[in-house]
Amino acid sequence: MKNKKFTYFVLLPAVITIWGLIVYRIVTKNDSFSLPEKYSGIPKKERSVVENKDYQLLNNYKDPFYQHLPQADETFNSDEQEINKPKKERKWPVIRLNGYILNGNKIKCHLTINGEDKILQVQENVLEDYIVSVITPDSIKISSQGDSRWFKR
Repeated sequence: MKNKKFTYFVLLPAVITIWGLIVYRIVTKNDSFSLPEKYSGIPKKERSVVENKDYQLLNNYKDPFYQHLPQADETFNSDEQEINKPKKERKWPVIRLNGYILNGNKIKCHLTINGEDKILQVQENVLEDYIVSVITPDSIKISSQGDSRWFKR
């Protein structure tokens, strides 16, 4: 019974008072808040609006991580640089995986290549330069002179 009295007569009025003060301060909030001069730390004469100035970054300092290495020259000649031409991309045929066949230990795949149906196994030629590398239940890998692609069902 003692705890109920303590709750009703002490804690409940304390909570109501605290929340009342919080709501009062929010409602009567003054937007022009300023500290009194004795607390601001800066005399009133020195407090001014910051002027808009243009700033410029200096990038002529030494690299802090590679101080022991010589700095690279920023200028370059386009004549000295090699032009990397993109490799000619190989035109891949239209290949569609229709399914795969498991016959004992042999795994084969049913492909449609440029509208022609073929049944192939690993290391067989699809076309003259294209070879079946890997066969999985849902995809195949076809390689051609260092380039390879996966085809899914």
